[in-house]
Amino acid sequence: MTPEERAFLERARVGRLATADGEGNPHAVPVCYALVGDPGESPGIATPVDEKPKSTRDLRRVRDVRANPRVALIVDRYAEDWSRLAWVQVRGRAELLDPGDAGHDRAVRALEARYDQYSDHALDERVAIRIEVDRTLSWGALDPGA
Repeated sequence: MTPEERAFLERARVGRLATADGEGNPHAVPVCYALVGDPGESPGIATPVDEKPKSTRDLRRVRDVRANPRVALIVDRYAEDWSRLAWVQVRGRAELLDPGDAGHDRAVRALEARYDQYSDHALDERVAIRIEVDRTLSWGALDPGA
């Protein structure tokens, strides 16, 4: 991940997580996310399974990660001025982090620091998804002034 790609991901607020089930059927959903790892090290990306009604806690993305850990996250910027268009795609392997698992607390802290809305959610009691970044692709005007 280049410094420009990392900065673009840090500025953006939402991405779209693409998963596939064991038969390869695709699924994409908008997600909140946070980079986990210090600048200079290869970051992971955490996304929560935040508060949901009891009937929807077994989310499709969680089932998909269990069946097929290969995922992609795309974060983009659209503007009517097409010279400002940009996107970063992260490809990697996802893992489910249950409370108490190594890395769960770090993922939750990163998400809570990034999104004030999570201050009253019990993320520490819920599974989180961590993406180990294998590859990033990007295109367009990644700089903040674009």
